[in-house]
Amino acid sequence: MLEQGRLGTRQLATLTIMMVVGDMMMIYPSVITSYAKQDAWICALIGIPLGMGLMAMFIKLGNAYPGQNLVSISRSILGYWPGTLLALFYLYFFMVGAATQTREVGDFMTTQIFQTTPIRVVILLFTVAIVWAVIHGLESLGRSSELLLPVLIIFIIVLVVCLLPQVEVSNLKPIRENSSVSFAQGILVSIIYPIGEAVPILMLLPYTAKTSHRSLDIILAAGIGNLILSSLVTISMLVLGAFLTQHNIYASFILSQKINIGDFFQRIEALMASAWLISTYFKACIYLYVFVLGTAELFNMKQYRNLILPTGLLIFGLSNVIAPGITYIIITVVPYWVDWDTTIGIIFPGLLLVIHWIKSFSHQKKS
Repeated sequence: MLEQGRLGTRQLATLTIMMVVGDMMMIYPSVITSYAKQDAWICALIGIPLGMGLMAMFIKLGNAYPGQNLVSISRSILGYWPGTLLALFYLYFFMVGAATQTREVGDFMTTQIFQTTPIRVVILLFTVAIVWAVIHGLESLGRSSELLLPVLIIFIIVLVVCLLPQVEVSNLKPIRENSSVSFAQGILVSIIYPIGEAVPILMLLPYTAKTSHRSLDIILAAGIGNLILSSLVTISMLVLGAFLTQHNIYASFILSQKINIGDFFQRIEALMASAWLISTYFKACIYLYVFVLGTAELFNMKQYRNLILPTGLLIFGLSNVIAPGITYIIITVVPYWVDWDTTIGIIFPGLLLVIHWIKSFSHQKKS
């Protein structure tokens, strides 16, 4: 196998939470509210069990081909050349995903915190950090996620609890005011953005210790990650209202600026930024890792480590040219990204699973 390291079930669960939360922690409230408006919090809650169902589909597909990652699964189900084409499509998605998350970090840091720092400097530092993590291997990444996940959860709990005095339930009214189409779009976003972008889990399963509760742990981890995002959407709606949530791309960061307890405990937005950087960092690391691993698998290479540094340079360059600015991403990229995620996270895995079932049924019938 290309990867000699092994993940424990708990480590894979923590990485799953990091992938689900990822860069969505900061932008998810704004994105889902732009579709569902006043009903965004309802859509986010409905998306928790539906997202767990989507993760169960990923696990079902991975368990059907033990010891194989997404590249080899595609070839096993579709044949060599069709499977290779699908694998190339996924690898392109992983590469663009890593570059996009790196660019999001650059845009956020240079617009909200280091406003006079050139964006290329921030992107370069972040790229060096994710390349360094991937060089040290999958086991180190899993153990680091175990250490930093409690920090992430504590920061979010502090944010929610400290904002409770500013909650106004009237901000949630009226309920179900918008059309059924907007409501359905909000539910789709609540599934496809957090869980659909966790499809790299199919690249990590072969390198995870097999236990009787592995599948259940990963599904529960996906639910926990989506629950975290749902809590951020709800508290944002309760404090800011639907309009301000929709029109503040970094709604969670704005919420942290509003905390003021006794004119003493305030200005903790740096903590929120740190939590977001932690989750985005791990998501970008996983995307970079599965890209180099899948590329090595695709071309039958003996090892993948030689690809890490060139891929890091590619990510650095692509993240600088992927968009001219944050406004372009919001107006042009975001409305179409949901279609891409739907294709990658629902349509293709669903088709692979259906074709697998058909082939299995045909084989059993012949036998």
